[in-house]
Amino acid sequence: MIGGLLAVLLIVTVGGRAIDGLRRMEAEDILSRLPEDDARAYFDVLRRRMRRIVVMRALALGSLLLIFFVFRQRLIHHDAANSSPALPKSAPRAF
Repeated sequence: MIGGLLAVLLIVTVGGRAIDGLRRMEAEDILSRLPEDDARAYFDVLRRRMRRIVVMRALALGSLLLIFFVFRQRLIHHDAANSSPALPKSAPRAF
């Protein structure tokens, strides 16, 4: 189960890197075709947009890691409870 969750985290990370590379190449292509003044203005817009994307991605990955941690803790406590069942109390012995 944990392996599946780690696979999801890996896919999200690799997909994010691939999308970032594609966006960077697209932005470089657009900036190379614009006049210098327009390119500077567009670059400022792109920089703000990328900051927002980085913050949102960090929030999403942090949330995903927190979910993994909570899920792992619940599995550990669930397994510990099942491995040592409560013994019934014995009746007091009369001497």
